[in-house]
Amino acid sequence: MKVLFVYPNDYLSNGIPPGISILSSVLKQNDHIVDLFDFTFIKTEELKSKTDKEPTNYLPTEYTLEDLVTADSIISLEKAFKQKIELFRPDLIAVSVMTGYFEKVIDLFRKVRPKCITIFGGVHPTISPYETLKNDLVDFIGIGEGEGLLIDLLDALEKGDDYSHIKNLGYKKNGVIKINELRPFVNMDELPPPDWSLFDERHLFRPFMGKIYKGSFYVMSRGCPGTCTYCVNYALRQKLKICGRYFRYQSPETTINQLKEMKEKFGATWFKFADDSLMLFKVDYLKELAKGLIPLNINFGCSIRPETVTEQKLKLLKEMGMVAASLGIESGNARLRRDVLRRNMTDNQIIKAIESLKNYNIRTSTFNMIGLPGETRENVFETIKLNKMLGITATNVYIIYPYPNTQINKEYNVNIYDKYGHIIPVSHASSFALSKMNPSEVEGLLKTFELYVKLPKKMWSIIEIAEKSDKTGKELRNVLYLYANDY
Repeated sequence: MKVLFVYPNDYLSNGIPPGISILSSVLKQNDHIVDLFDFTFIKTEELKSKTDKEPTNYLPTEYTLEDLVTADSIISLEKAFKQKIELFRPDLIAVSVMTGYFEKVIDLFRKVRPKCITIFGGVHPTISPYETLKNDLVDFIGIGEGEGLLIDLLDALEKGDDYSHIKNLGYKKNGVIKINELRPFVNMDELPPPDWSLFDERHLFRPFMGKIYKGSFYVMSRGCPGTCTYCVNYALRQKLKICGRYFRYQSPETTINQLKEMKEKFGATWFKFADDSLMLFKVDYLKELAKGLIPLNINFGCSIRPETVTEQKLKLLKEMGMVAASLGIESGNARLRRDVLRRNMTDNQIIKAIESLKNYNIRTSTFNMIGLPGETRENVFETIKLNKMLGITATNVYIIYPYPNTQINKEYNVNIYDKYGHIIPVSHASSFALSKMNPSEVEGLLKTFELYVKLPKKMWSIIEIAEKSDKTGKELRNVLYLYANDY
């Protein structure tokens, strides 16, 4: 059968998603025909100059991703989707969707009205199955892992067989929502390498420290043992607990063989391990991984939990090619980290982890959240000051979003739907007003967080003016970001 995957994504937010690329490989192994509708490089009138004034943490390179799309035609998302459907004529459209993109996909489907069967899978349908299936544009949903589910469903549809027994499947029958039982988790060593050939080659553009490499995301584990209140992993673990051990991983041999294939087929030499924390793996596992990766001579970045950093593991990762790491500080206030976010790490663990990474010349960035329940402006500046004290020059900051069935969502009884029944966009996260600040103040701090970290404290009174959403604030922010990048 012919399957069209839909990848909802932000314009020019490049990187190949592991989920769809592995599903594509599995379907092709089973003689199905696969194509992709990818939002990433669709240049609409509204998005054509999206990145013109955004600050960047990258050093200048010979050319940029923006340079690679200058010749792209301007087209509406709706028209591009129609053209893809008319050309490919799929039997099934499969959408992998997170909560933040669900409404955008539904709006697109409502305009185009594909005349074929649809299935929505991924994080949002898994943690909100009934809400997803209530939509008349959704025929099926996949809960949890989709490899076995998609093969079984396509086989049933092709033969005209009953699908009420297919595990991990949700559907509607006579207006009633049905959710089938779940299947055990797959053996990750039995999965094929990701199918990067399905994606636009520009997804492989990887700038790093002034040079340009080829590569993308790769995962060797699924799940996370953490209990963070803001993370969907909590909701997923509760939903899928009968499927087996939630945090699981493939053998080092599988990872080595697949990365070797990615390098040979696509010229990939820079990977971003999208696992939740690379230092969750035991030392013996990392030693085996190192034996195969060191000869490959690749570079990689990864995410690391500060409390898992050890000298022995860091030395192994550096030897096998780690050049960049992102750490979740989340908040500079220990009480908020511990009691609100359930991130049980001390300031000392964070400081020690980042100092260790710097000693190994690892480019270090941080993840930070603001707008936390009960958070004050002073608490936000504790986070800013911690980053500043650590000498962090690359900060990622987000306003906390209470995703469905996360502990934050449940503890604070948050309704993520507006009065029309639509999911409130992630970009409007401040509207939930969970902190002790008003939404406009949270938005202002989001826009200037990096300026406060990068620029000297004597300039903070000027930066405060740049928090404002008016014309003066915007113009001042642009000037300050130009200055900060030079500074």
